[in-house]
Amino acid sequence: MSTFTHRDRLTILAEILKTINESKKGKSKTNIMQSANLNYHQANKYLRLLLINRLLYLNSEDRYKPTKKGLELIRTLESQNLTLK
Repeated sequence: MSTFTHRDRLTILAEILKTINESKKGKSKTNIMQSANLNYHQANKYLRLLLINRLLYLNSEDRYKPTKKGLELIRTLESQNLTLK
């Protein structure tokens, strides 16, 4: 019997934001892929979505960091218990 579960998009986005927020200097794409358990194509898709919606930005060291809007979303999701523990 398989124990795999499918995650919805909101859960994946929340995991990405949460993992990036845990690092003071931001995270590289590779670190995000490993932390959120995503493949290269999934990571590109979700990171592009977060960048377009201005929830993340890419700093001069090629590390992703949350914007104020992204931090607000993290707080909102955590207050609603929508993020993974």
